[in-house]
Amino acid sequence: EGRLSVVTEKEVHSNGVQRYLVQFMCGELSKADGVGFVFSPKLPCAKNIQRIVSIFVNQSGRICMRIFADIIRASAYVKPLELGDWVEMAIDLEGRVATFNIWANTENGWPDMVGKPVSTAVFPYGQRLGKLDPEHRPEGAKTGKSSHKPIKLNVGHLACVVKNVGVTINLAS
Repeated sequence: EGRLSVVTEKEVHSNGVQRYLVQFMCGELSKADGVGFVFSPKLPCAKNIQRIVSIFVNQSGRICMRIFADIIRASAYVKPLELGDWVEMAIDLEGRVATFNIWANTENGWPDMVGKPVSTAVFPYGQRLGKLDPEHRPEGAKTGKSSHKPIKLNVGHLACVVKNVGVTINLAS
């Protein structure tokens, strides 16, 4: 109770556009619950969530970035997540843009992806996170006094955060 669980996929992806479809099916959602992408070349995800770099949508619908212990809330947002909603996340690892779509559940249990999503947010994260990636740091730019390893922003994996016991998620493709 009160601890965060991180559910990840079993594969690390690099480059291109990665797409995910996640549904919170049952249980009581908390403000900490969300769907995101962790920038890391390895699995499993760090047990201490303050040791990761990620971009995510939280239960309130706010798009955020976690840079180790710091959380930066973007101005972009979608509608608050509710049980049954489908969260589609597309991460363009080369263009450094995250798109979050919220789709309503239908009678057949799948989102109706022919029409328009209920809510959409597009967030270009490249400028904010780019200073962490040594390959894209401007020449001569200072790295600061960080004790953290450089982060590659073209590699990572899906991660879903769940706080309350009994919350069930559905990962679809």
